Amino acid sequence: MQRDQSQIKEVNNYGSDSGFSSRSPTPSKHDSQNESSDDRESIASSAEPDIKKFQQTRPSPSSNITFTSQGFINNTNQYYPNQHMNYCLSTSPTISPSATQLHQLNYQGKKRNHTGDRTSAIHKYHQVGKQPDLAMQFASIFPRSFLAPDRYLARSNSIASKTSPSELLRHSKWDKLSQSVWDKFSSHQQSEEMYVRKLMLWKYLLIYIKTIYPRYSLFLVGSTMNGFGACTSDVDICLVVQNTEIILRERALAHLEEVKACLSYCDFIQNLELIHAKVPILKFRDGIQNLEVDLNCNNAVGVRNTHMLHCYSRIDWRVRPLVLVVKLWAQAQDINDAKNMTISSYSLVLMVIHFLQCGVTPAVLPCLQTLYGDKFRDDSDIHTIDINEEMHIPSKLLGELNHQPLGELFYQFFKYYVNFDFIRYAVSVRLAKQIPIEECRFSHSLKNDPHQWKWLCVEEPFDLTNTARSVYDFDTFEHIKQVFKLTCETLEKTHSLESVFKKLKPQEQTTDSTNS
Repeated sequence: MQRDQSQIKEVNNYGSDSGFSSRSPTPSKHDSQNESSDDRESIASSAEPDIKKFQQTRPSPSSNITFTSQGFINNTNQYYPNQHMNYCLSTSPTISPSATQLHQLNYQGKKRNHTGDRTSAIHKYHQVGKQPDLAMQFASIFPRSFLAPDRYLARSNSIASKTSPSELLRHSKWDKLSQSVWDKFSSHQQSEEMYVRKLMLWKYLLIYIKTIYPRYSLFLVGSTMNGFGACTSDVDICLVVQNTEIILRERALAHLEEVKACLSYCDFIQNLELIHAKVPILKFRDGIQNLEVDLNCNNAVGVRNTHMLHCYSRIDWRVRPLVLVVKLWAQAQDINDAKNMTISSYSLVLMVIHFLQCGVTPAVLPCLQTLYGDKFRDDSDIHTIDINEEMHIPSKLLGELNHQPLGELFYQFFKYYVNFDFIRYAVSVRLAKQIPIEECRFSHSLKNDPHQWKWLCVEEPFDLTNTARSVYDFDTFEHIKQVFKLTCETLEKTHSLESVFKKLKPQEQTTDSTNS
């Protein structure tokens, strides 16, 4: 192993949506020498000529990692000249240099508040039974080429829409609204810089966690990756601990406790908190970039729906601005918060896609699960999924094209749901149609519960649960419907986006839910 005595510069800006049970034992973290599937995928990708060529011009940090006697990781520049990562490894007289490799990744220069115990993180792991030489075992199987985040970094310049589409203005009465929707989208969409920061955070968390737990994998999911992210979106990460997707809540909590203990030695990780909810989540904050992170355990459905939503976002240029502006509108009207019994962001995304599938004629979007059933399976291997896949759907499969202006589609979205029969039907993207709620209640799914299907019903395309089950209060549901109705009426009169971003106060209807 090459040793370099120079200290390496560190990155100041590294730019950056179900729990399961299992009867299988948790994989051993110490005595297994086997590669995880994402390692095999990364190793396989290193043999591809086009990737090799890319590395010759823009080296990957993971292919240039060397360890010095002082315990520093040597990374070359990657993608952005002003980005340097400098992760400092702590050393201890009782720990050999090889034992410190990759274990203690800290941002250099951060103030450290010691409490008297100056034992290194690696020594602490050793004291509780962790093997200090695990890093060397992992170093032999860690891919020398691209990690999963590197592949997305290479395509980061396509994440943000930089110019207005030529079809935006059509000399129609909707032009003003179309322009306003586009401008709102353009100014609030996730920027390339923010996307890269999140990817770099994912990358270094991946390196750090897999060093100690080689069988653990991390997937960046949610709005960061599905094409509908805003500049203020949080980071959603899925921890995959074993091949099975069914894992008991207690085991999920145990795995997240291990990761929490692991991350507690990272100086840049702040406000670590394990939420003991029905679906446990480890929340923390990246103190350097001020990114809020939610980490779940074995949420494979989140990986699949992130991939599918991204594919939908790329079929038509109007999809992304419609989804993001609807989300921003819902936030402005205080109806986009599942914790307060209103609509989750994921449900809003599905509602927009469903509308574009069957709420207009001709349809803007096809049904991907009908056209490509093998690709979008509910049991697909998530390690083989390219979340940012660019699909090229033959025009004959898309059928007649829809040419409605962006502003008109925005108005038609609200009109569609004002007239929607929520008592009888649920929203389905999987089938691209309205489906009877009674069918949803008795769908064959391990996670489905008939009691989920109450007022607002939006089918999850893979596990067939109700993503809008948070709307279980009748009065709140009625309020949401009234906000939709008033928004529709206001847009019809004014064609002004600003008019519906003001807090609307509909005349609430007092209806006894027992008589509904």
